[in-house]
Amino acid sequence: MFSFKSFFSQLFGSNGDKRVADNSHYLSLCCIVKDENDYLAEWLDYHLKIGVTHFFIYDNGSKVPIEETIKSLGLTDIVTVTRIPGRNKHVKAYQHCLDHYGNSSQWIGFIDTDEFIVPKTGDPDFTKLLNKYESYGGLGISWLIFGSNGHQSKPSAGQLVSFTKRSETDFLANKHIKSIVQPRFVKSAYKSHCFKYKPGYYCVNEHGVKIEDSFAEPSIDTVQLNHYYCRSLGEYQEKIKRGISDTKRERKLDEFYYHDGESNKVEDRAILDILARTQARTSE
Repeated sequence: MFSFKSFFSQLFGSNGDKRVADNSHYLSLCCIVKDENDYLAEWLDYHLKIGVTHFFIYDNGSKVPIEETIKSLGLTDIVTVTRIPGRNKHVKAYQHCLDHYGNSSQWIGFIDTDEFIVPKTGDPDFTKLLNKYESYGGLGISWLIFGSNGHQSKPSAGQLVSFTKRSETDFLANKHIKSIVQPRFVKSAYKSHCFKYKPGYYCVNEHGVKIEDSFAEPSIDTVQLNHYYCRSLGEYQEKIKRGISDTKRERKLDEFYYHDGESNKVEDRAILDILARTQARTSE
Protein backbone atom coordinates (compact mmCIF):
# COMPACT_ATOMS: atom_id res chain seq x y z
CA MET A 1 0.00 0.00 0.00
CA PHE A 2 1.27 3.46 -0.89
CA SER A 3 2.38 5.48 2.13
CA PHE A 4 3.21 9.17 2.08
CA LYS A 5 5.39 8.63 5.13
CA SER A 6 7.51 5.98 3.42
CA PHE A 7 7.62 8.05 0.22
CA PHE A 8 9.06 11.08 2.01
CA SER A 9 11.41 8.88 4.05
CA GLN A 10 12.92 7.66 0.79
CA LEU A 11 12.99 11.14 -0.73
CA PHE A 12 14.60 12.72 2.32
CA GLY A 13 16.85 10.00 3.72
CA SER A 14 18.18 10.86 7.18
CA ASN A 15 20.25 9.28 9.94
CA GLY A 16 17.40 7.81 11.95
CA ASP A 17 14.90 10.60 11.21
CA LYS A 18 15.44 11.78 14.79
CA ARG A 19 12.18 13.20 16.03
CA VAL A 20 12.89 14.93 19.30
CA ALA A 21 10.48 15.73 22.09
CA ASP A 22 8.90 19.18 22.16
CA ASN A 23 11.48 21.91 22.83
CA SER A 24 14.26 19.50 23.76
CA HIS A 25 16.58 22.26 22.59
CA TYR A 26 16.39 25.99 23.05
CA LEU A 27 18.45 26.79 19.94
CA SER A 28 19.26 24.65 16.91
CA LEU A 29 20.67 25.51 13.49
CA CYS A 30 19.64 24.29 10.05
CA CYS A 31 21.74 24.49 6.90
CA ILE A 32 22.00 22.94 3.45
CA VAL A 33 25.46 21.82 2.35
CA LYS A 34 27.18 20.57 -0.79
CA ASP A 35 30.86 19.60 -0.75
CA GLU A 36 31.70 21.87 2.17
CA ASN A 37 32.74 19.05 4.47
CA ASP A 38 36.08 20.67 5.34
CA TYR A 39 34.32 23.70 6.82
CA LEU A 40 31.91 21.85 9.08
CA ALA A 41 34.16 21.21 12.09
CA GLU A 42 34.89 24.91 12.62
CA TRP A 43 31.27 25.94 12.00
CA LEU A 44 29.86 23.35 14.39
CA ASP A 45 32.46 23.93 17.10
CA TYR A 46 31.96 27.69 17.12
CA HIS A 47 28.18 27.57 17.30
CA LEU A 48 28.27 24.98 20.07
CA LYS A 49 30.35 27.47 22.04
CA ILE A 50 27.70 30.19 21.75
CA GLY A 51 24.77 28.03 22.89
CA VAL A 52 23.53 25.93 19.96
CA THR A 53 22.76 22.35 21.05
CA HIS A 54 21.58 20.64 17.85
CA PHE A 55 22.11 20.91 14.10
CA PHE A 56 19.98 19.84 11.13
CA ILE A 57 22.20 19.50 8.06
CA TYR A 58 20.77 18.82 4.62
CA ASP A 59 23.24 17.13 2.27
CA ASN A 60 22.65 18.45 -1.24
CA GLY A 61 24.57 15.67 -3.00
CA SER A 62 28.07 16.00 -1.53
CA LYS A 63 30.75 13.77 -3.12
CA VAL A 64 31.74 12.63 0.36
CA PRO A 65 28.44 12.16 2.22
CA ILE A 66 28.02 14.66 5.04
CA GLU A 67 26.93 11.83 7.30
CA GLU A 68 30.40 10.27 6.99
CA THR A 69 32.04 13.55 7.99
CA ILE A 70 29.78 13.92 11.01
CA LYS A 71 30.61 10.37 12.11
CA SER A 72 34.32 11.07 11.76
CA LEU A 73 33.87 14.13 14.00
CA GLY A 74 32.02 12.06 16.60
CA LEU A 75 28.99 14.35 16.45
CA THR A 76 26.17 12.05 15.37
CA ASP A 77 24.31 12.65 18.65
CA ILE A 78 23.95 16.38 18.00
CA VAL A 79 23.69 16.48 14.20
CA THR A 80 20.79 15.15 12.17
CA VAL A 81 21.75 14.68 8.51
CA THR A 82 19.12 14.49 5.78
CA ARG A 83 19.85 13.82 2.11
CA ILE A 84 18.22 16.22 -0.34
CA PRO A 85 19.89 16.02 -3.78
CA GLY A 86 18.92 18.17 -6.74
CA ARG A 87 18.88 21.83 -7.66
CA ASN A 88 17.07 24.71 -6.00
CA LYS A 89 16.42 22.81 -2.75
CA HIS A 90 17.16 25.51 -0.17
CA VAL A 91 13.58 26.40 0.74
CA LYS A 92 12.43 22.78 0.47
CA ALA A 93 15.08 21.76 2.99
CA TYR A 94 13.98 24.51 5.35
CA GLN A 95 10.34 23.48 5.05
CA HIS A 96 11.24 19.85 5.72
CA CYS A 97 13.13 20.94 8.83
CA LEU A 98 10.12 22.90 10.09
CA ASP A 99 7.73 20.04 9.36
CA HIS A 100 9.83 17.24 10.85
CA TYR A 101 11.92 18.93 13.54
CA GLY A 102 10.09 22.14 14.35
CA ASN A 103 8.86 20.75 17.67
CA SER A 104 12.39 19.90 18.78
CA SER A 105 13.57 23.47 19.40
CA GLN A 106 12.17 26.72 20.66
CA TRP A 107 14.38 28.50 18.11
CA ILE A 108 15.91 27.28 14.84
CA GLY A 109 18.36 29.47 12.94
CA PHE A 110 18.54 29.01 9.18
CA ILE A 111 22.01 29.99 8.03
CA ASP A 112 24.78 28.63 5.77
CA THR A 113 28.17 27.18 6.65
CA ASP A 114 29.92 30.39 5.60
CA GLU A 115 27.84 32.36 8.10
CA PHE A 116 28.60 32.73 11.82
CA ILE A 117 26.36 34.33 14.46
CA VAL A 118 28.30 36.86 16.54
CA PRO A 119 26.67 38.15 19.76
CA LYS A 120 28.11 41.53 20.76
CA THR A 121 26.66 42.00 24.26
CA GLY A 122 29.80 40.92 26.08
CA ASP A 123 28.35 37.48 26.80
CA PRO A 124 29.18 34.79 24.21
CA ASP A 125 26.01 32.86 25.11
CA PHE A 126 23.69 33.88 22.28
CA THR A 127 20.69 32.20 23.89
CA LYS A 128 20.60 34.91 26.56
CA LEU A 129 20.10 37.52 23.86
CA LEU A 130 17.40 35.41 22.19
CA ASN A 131 15.42 35.39 25.44
CA LYS A 132 14.43 38.99 24.72
CA TYR A 133 12.65 38.08 21.48
CA GLU A 134 10.40 35.24 22.60
CA SER A 135 7.25 37.27 21.91
CA TYR A 136 8.18 37.54 18.20
CA GLY A 137 8.05 35.04 15.38
CA GLY A 138 11.64 35.52 14.36
CA LEU A 139 14.82 37.54 14.70
CA GLY A 140 16.48 38.85 11.54
CA ILE A 141 20.26 39.22 11.77
CA SER A 142 22.15 41.50 9.39
CA TRP A 143 24.92 40.21 7.15
CA LEU A 144 28.41 41.63 7.20
CA ILE A 145 30.32 40.52 4.11
CA PHE A 146 33.91 39.49 4.82
CA GLY A 147 36.60 39.61 2.14
CA SER A 148 39.59 37.52 1.10
CA ASN A 149 42.23 39.33 3.19
CA GLY A 150 44.31 38.96 0.04
CA HIS A 151 44.39 35.15 0.16
CA GLN A 152 44.65 33.56 -3.28
CA SER A 153 44.19 30.01 -2.02
CA LYS A 154 42.62 28.36 1.03
CA PRO A 155 44.67 29.30 4.12
CA SER A 156 45.93 26.52 6.36
CA ALA A 157 44.45 28.20 9.43
CA GLY A 158 40.69 28.33 9.98
CA GLN A 159 38.60 30.95 8.24
CA LEU A 160 37.80 32.87 11.44
CA VAL A 161 41.44 33.78 12.03
CA SER A 162 42.31 34.06 8.34
CA PHE A 163 39.53 36.39 7.19
CA THR A 164 39.28 39.34 9.57
CA LYS A 165 38.47 42.16 7.15
CA ARG A 166 34.95 43.06 6.12
CA SER A 167 32.89 45.60 4.27
CA GLU A 168 31.59 48.86 5.67
CA THR A 169 28.23 48.37 7.37
CA ASP A 170 26.41 50.32 4.65
CA PHE A 171 27.69 48.09 1.82
CA LEU A 172 24.59 47.26 -0.24
CA ALA A 173 24.87 43.47 0.17
CA ASN A 174 24.69 43.88 3.95
CA LYS A 175 20.98 44.69 3.67
CA HIS A 176 20.35 40.95 3.52
CA ILE A 177 19.19 39.27 6.71
CA LYS A 178 19.09 35.67 7.84
CA SER A 179 16.35 34.41 10.12
CA ILE A 180 16.24 32.69 13.48
CA VAL A 181 12.65 31.64 14.03
CA GLN A 182 10.35 30.10 16.60
CA PRO A 183 8.82 27.27 14.54
CA ARG A 184 5.52 27.30 16.42
CA PHE A 185 4.93 30.82 15.10
CA VAL A 186 5.95 30.06 11.50
CA LYS A 187 3.47 29.27 8.75
CA SER A 188 6.00 28.23 6.11
CA ALA A 189 9.47 28.72 4.69
CA TYR A 190 9.34 31.44 2.05
CA LYS A 191 12.85 32.28 0.84
CA SER A 192 16.31 31.26 1.98
CA HIS A 193 16.42 34.50 4.00
CA CYS A 194 12.89 34.82 5.38
CA PHE A 195 9.71 33.02 6.41
CA LYS A 196 5.96 33.50 6.49
CA TYR A 197 4.51 33.77 9.98
CA LYS A 198 1.20 32.94 11.60
CA PRO A 199 -1.22 35.80 12.32
CA GLY A 200 0.04 38.11 15.03
CA TYR A 201 3.69 37.13 14.63
CA TYR A 202 6.50 38.51 12.49
CA CYS A 203 10.25 38.94 12.23
CA VAL A 204 12.08 41.84 13.85
CA ASN A 205 15.61 43.19 13.89
CA GLU A 206 17.67 43.44 17.07
CA HIS A 207 15.80 46.63 18.10
CA GLY A 208 12.32 45.18 17.59
CA VAL A 209 11.74 46.85 14.21
CA LYS A 210 9.55 44.73 11.93
CA ILE A 211 11.24 43.14 8.91
CA GLU A 212 8.88 42.41 6.04
CA ASP A 213 11.09 40.36 3.70
CA SER A 214 14.71 39.39 3.01
CA PHE A 215 16.13 42.89 3.39
CA ALA A 216 16.47 45.51 6.11
CA GLU A 217 18.75 48.39 6.94
CA PRO A 218 21.85 46.83 8.57
CA SER A 219 21.66 46.81 12.35
CA ILE A 220 24.63 45.31 14.21
CA ASP A 221 24.65 46.80 17.72
CA THR A 222 24.07 43.58 19.65
CA VAL A 223 24.47 40.80 17.06
CA GLN A 224 25.83 40.40 13.54
CA LEU A 225 26.15 37.59 11.03
CA ASN A 226 29.69 37.25 9.70
CA HIS A 227 29.30 36.12 6.11
CA TYR A 228 32.52 34.72 4.70
CA TYR A 229 31.19 35.11 1.20
CA CYS A 230 34.51 35.53 -0.58
CA ARG A 231 37.03 33.44 1.36
CA SER A 232 40.05 33.09 -0.96
CA LEU A 233 39.96 33.39 -4.74
CA GLY A 234 40.59 29.67 -5.09
CA GLU A 235 37.80 28.81 -2.69
CA TYR A 236 35.39 31.06 -4.56
CA GLN A 237 36.24 29.25 -7.79
CA GLU A 238 35.25 26.01 -6.06
CA LYS A 239 32.08 27.74 -4.89
CA ILE A 240 31.20 28.49 -8.50
CA LYS A 241 31.52 24.79 -9.36
CA ARG A 242 29.19 23.79 -6.51
CA GLY A 243 26.42 26.04 -7.79
CA ILE A 244 23.76 27.91 -5.81
CA SER A 245 21.23 25.95 -3.80
CA ASP A 246 18.50 28.60 -3.67
CA THR A 247 18.35 29.62 -7.33
CA LYS A 248 18.97 28.16 -10.79
CA ARG A 249 21.28 30.97 -11.93
CA GLU A 250 25.01 30.37 -12.29
CA ARG A 251 27.49 32.13 -10.02
CA LYS A 252 30.15 34.21 -11.81
CA LEU A 253 33.71 35.18 -10.91
CA ASP A 254 32.79 38.86 -11.35
CA GLU A 255 30.72 38.52 -8.18
CA PHE A 256 33.85 37.65 -6.22
CA TYR A 257 35.64 40.77 -7.41
CA TYR A 258 32.59 42.96 -6.78
CA HIS A 259 32.21 41.77 -3.20
CA ASP A 260 35.91 41.46 -2.42
CA GLY A 261 36.61 44.95 -3.68
CA GLU A 262 34.36 46.35 -0.95
CA SER A 263 34.98 43.78 1.77
CA ASN A 264 38.55 44.28 2.97
CA LYS A 265 38.05 47.73 4.46
CA VAL A 266 37.25 47.18 8.15
CA GLU A 267 39.26 45.01 10.55
CA ASP A 268 36.66 43.12 12.58
CA ARG A 269 37.88 40.66 15.22
CA ALA A 270 34.67 40.47 17.24
CA ILE A 271 34.30 36.76 16.56
CA LEU A 272 37.84 36.12 17.81
CA ASP A 273 36.93 37.93 21.02
CA ILE A 274 34.01 35.52 21.39
CA LEU A 275 36.34 32.54 20.98
CA ALA A 276 38.73 33.99 23.57
CA ARG A 277 35.88 34.46 26.04
CA THR A 278 34.62 30.90 25.58
CA GLN A 279 38.17 29.58 26.00
CA ALA A 280 38.61 31.56 29.20
CA ARG A 281 35.27 30.29 30.48
CA THR A 282 36.15 26.61 29.90
CA SER A 283 39.59 26.98 31.51
CA GLU A 284 38.23 28.46 34.76
